[in-house]
Amino acid sequence: MLLTSKQLLAATVILFIAPVAAAHAQGVEGTRSVTLSVGTGVSLAGNAINEGAGTIEGKPAVFVEQALSNHFSDALRVRFTGSLGLDYNKEVFATFAYGKYNGTERIVGSVSGYPLLARLSNADAFDIEGGLRYYLRPEGPIRTYVAGAAGLRFLQATDATFRVVEVGLTLANQPYFKGSTLLIFGGDTGISYDISDTIALGAELGLRYQGKPGAEPLFADPNLVDVNNTGSRWSLPISVFARARF
Repeated sequence: MLLTSKQLLAATVILFIAPVAAAHAQGVEGTRSVTLSVGTGVSLAGNAINEGAGTIEGKPAVFVEQALSNHFSDALRVRFTGSLGLDYNKEVFATFAYGKYNGTERIVGSVSGYPLLARLSNADAFDIEGGLRYYLRPEGPIRTYVAGAAGLRFLQATDATFRVVEVGLTLANQPYFKGSTLLIFGGDTGISYDISDTIALGAELGLRYQGKPGAEPLFADPNLVDVNNTGSRWSLPISVFARARF
């Protein structure tokens, strides 16, 4: 049975559209990628010091509550991520990250009525995370996504130096936070732009919770035992990235 011209035209159109539709349905399915991210972070909540009143070396001392953002800045965050597409708009990922936190000297209370200064040491942290990324736009030159992540943070031990200039008091390099393995979890949202078939550049904004590190015994006075029993935090990591797909 011979095809009419209309049937032949319809068959030609279907044969032309079919591979395009199949490619369009792919999304991120089966795609593998590696990503290098560099950025920083903003501390949203969490304390470095709790309030307390007692004595230090026989002198009356008072501590006031201090936010982590007053004592630490997220100086640098570097992340290496590998991803695997599961279907049209979802992929799993695993991340290894390094973070550096710079300490700053602040007034944290008083001793004998004079300002008590404290500086927490710089600290490093290494993160291992895994999660699921959901693409709102899985194809095209501009892609957007949201993601959920959870993992572990290996936080370096932190020391603190306390000074009261007027009374000649210096307590240098006192153990403050123990080196700790902490639970972290949160989410990310990001956007990328394809500069070629395999390379994309983008930016990401996240939200992370960090559990509380162990507290070292700090002062002899039991009234001050909970001054450093703190350290959980919420932060806002910000980064730019380069992604290679293959």
